[in-house]
Amino acid sequence: MLTALKKNGHYNQLLKKVEQGLVWLDANARHAIECQETFAFPSKDTAIRKSIEVSNKVRCYKICLDAIYFDFIMSLMRMYDSYERDTVCFKNLFDYLTDDFIHDFESKTQRKANTAIQSARHEFQKLNGSHLIGRLKTARHNMLAHTSINFNRNQVARYGDAEKLLERTLPILNNLNSTIRGKVEPYDKIRKYWKGYAIEFWQIMLNKNSGQQIHPVDRE
Repeated sequence: MLTALKKNGHYNQLLKKVEQGLVWLDANARHAIECQETFAFPSKDTAIRKSIEVSNKVRCYKICLDAIYFDFIMSLMRMYDSYERDTVCFKNLFDYLTDDFIHDFESKTQRKANTAIQSARHEFQKLNGSHLIGRLKTARHNMLAHTSINFNRNQVARYGDAEKLLERTLPILNNLNSTIRGKVEPYDKIRKYWKGYAIEFWQIMLNKNSGQQIHPVDRE
C-alpha cells in the first residue's frame, strides 16, 4: 500500500512537471509568433522603407527589426536548448515522458498516448539534429558573443530560418498539448490577431513620418 502511494505521488509530480513544461513551451511559442508577425510586416512592406529611406529614421528602423528578429530566434532556441538544468525546453520535457510515465498516464486517464508522444519525440529528434537548428544556434551564439546584431551574408543563419523552425515546431507542441492536456492552442488565431496589432502599430509609425498609408501585404 505504501509503495503504491509512493508511486502515485511520483507520477503526480512528473505529471505536474510535464504540464508545466508544456505551459512554458506554449508561452515561448506564442512569443515567437508575436515576434514573427511584428517583424514580418515592416520588413516586407516597401511603403515604410520608402517613407524613411532619406532620413536618419532608417537607422532606428533597422535597430528595431534586428532586435525583434533576435528576440524571435532567442524564443525558439530556448525551446531547443539542451542544458542539464531546469530549463524550458523540449529535451527536458521528453526526459519526463518515459515509458513508465506513459503507461501510468494511459492507465489513469484511459486515453491512448504512446503513439502520439513517440511521434512528437521522433519529429523533435529529427529537427534537433538538423542543419536548420545548427544554423540558428550558431546565430544565437554569435549574437550573444558580439556587440552588434548583424544579419548579413557572413551569418550562418538566414532570414527565413526562424520562420521555418517555428512552422515545424507548432505541430509538435500541439500534438503534445492534445495528448497530455486534452487541448490544442489556437496558434493560427494568435498569428491572425497579432498581425493586426503589428499593422496598427506600424501604421501609426508611418503616419507620423509621412502621412502615407500602409497597404497590408498578403502573406497567405
